[in-house]
Amino acid sequence: MTNITNTTNITQRDDYRIRVRQRALRLLICVAAMSLLAQGTHALPEYLKIYAADPASRPELRTQCSVCHINPRGGGPRNEFGMAFARAGKKITPELRQQFASLFLTTGEQQQQAPSQQQDQSLPISFVRDSQSEVVVEINGRNYLINTRKREVTLLSSLPKTTEPQKLPQVAAARVEVNPDIYEPSDVRAINLPTALPIPKGSLWVDFTHRFPFSEVNNTAGLFGLDGFAFPAFGVTYGITDRINAGVYRAPTGIGRPIEIFVGASLLDERKGHPFNLAGRVALEGRDNFQRNFTTSFELTLARSITRHAQVYIVPTLSLGDRPITPDPTQNAPGTTAMALGFGLSVNIRPSITLMAEANMRLNEEARYENVGLGIHRPVVGFGIEKASSSRKHAFSLIFTNGPGTTFSQRSMTRGLFFADDSMSGMTIGFNLTRRLF
Repeated sequence: MTNITNTTNITQRDDYRIRVRQRALRLLICVAAMSLLAQGTHALPEYLKIYAADPASRPELRTQCSVCHINPRGGGPRNEFGMAFARAGKKITPELRQQFASLFLTTGEQQQQAPSQQQDQSLPISFVRDSQSEVVVEINGRNYLINTRKREVTLLSSLPKTTEPQKLPQVAAARVEVNPDIYEPSDVRAINLPTALPIPKGSLWVDFTHRFPFSEVNNTAGLFGLDGFAFPAFGVTYGITDRINAGVYRAPTGIGRPIEIFVGASLLDERKGHPFNLAGRVALEGRDNFQRNFTTSFELTLARSITRHAQVYIVPTLSLGDRPITPDPTQNAPGTTAMALGFGLSVNIRPSITLMAEANMRLNEEARYENVGLGIHRPVVGFGIEKASSSRKHAFSLIFTNGPGTTFSQRSMTRGLFFADDSMSGMTIGFNLTRRLF
C-alpha cells in the first residue's frame, strides 16, 4: 500500500511538473511573438505627422523618416532630434525648434510662405452683358473677346459693356472632423468573430486563416499543434457600396470543404455620429464544395469603442440547417437550428499592435452535439496579438484558440467534436492574414 501511495505521489508530481513546463512554454511563446511583432514599429508615421502638422516644419521634410531616425527609411535607432522629441513628450516645443533650427522655418520664411489675406481675388474675366456666349479675358494687360459659340478670339481696342468682374468665392479652410474616441479595426475579423470593419465602395479585402487543431497539446515538442495537420481557409470581401458588401469564403476538406457565400450591410457607424457600429450579414454555406448540407446563417455585429484604444463587440448568430464538423465532406446529415453568442475585446497597446480576446458559446443544447466525438461542452475561446501596417491595409494576427472552424456556423464549434480537449488547455496555435488589395 505504501508503494502504491508513493507511486501515486510521484505520478502527481510528474504531472504537475509537466503542466508547469507547458504553461512556461506558452508564456515564452507569447512573449517571443509579441517581441517579434513589435520589431520594426519604432518608425511611427503618427509621430512624423506631429512634426508635419507644425506650421514651422520644413515642407520638404514632412514625409521624411530621417527627421527622427538614422536610417532614412525609418525604424531602428533614432537620431538626436528623435531622442529629444521623445524626451519632450512627443511634442514640438519652442526649445526643439531653437535647438534643431535646420528642421524648421524661420519667422521670415514662414511669412513668405503664408498666403496674403489682403490680395485682390478678382478673376480677369468679365461676361458680356446680354450675351449667352461671349466673355472678355484680360491676358498680360490686353483684353480678348472670346465667343464660345463661334469659337473665335478677338483682340479688343475698347471694352464692350460687361458685368462686374467675377469674384472668387470665399472658401473656408476645409476641416476634417476626426473623432479621437473612435477605435479603428484593421482586420475583417478579430480572432474568429467579425469586427464590423466598414468596407468602402470598390475595395477588395483578402481574408486568409490558418488553424492547427489536431496535435496533442500536451506534447510540448509539437508546439501547440504546429506540427500537426493545418486547416487553411481563404476568402474575399468586396464593397459594392459604402454600406453593402459581399464575399465568398472556402474552408478545407478536414472540416467538410464548405464554401460560404455572404452579403453584409453596415447599418450604423460611429464615425457618422451613431452610438455604436452595427453590421448585419447573411450567409449560405454548403459543404463538399457547395453540393450538400446547406446552412443559412444570420449574424449581427455590434461594436462599441472605449476611446480610440479599445473596442468591445457582441456577435449573435442564428444558423438554420446547422451540422457538426465532420472530416468526411460527402456525408449527408440532418440539420438543426443553432444559436450562438460571441463576445470580444480588442485593445491597442501600440498604435499598430492590438491584443485580442473573445469567447463564442452555443446557447441551445441540441446544437452542442454531445453524441459526436466528445461534444461541445465549452465556448470557443481565443487570444491573439495583431500587427497592422501603417496604412491599415494589411494585418497579421498570431492567435490561440480551441476551435477549428472559421465560417459563420462552424466558428462556435470546439475541438471536442474531434475527441480532443476543448478546455483552455486545449488551445492550439493559428494565424490570420488580411490584406486590402484596392
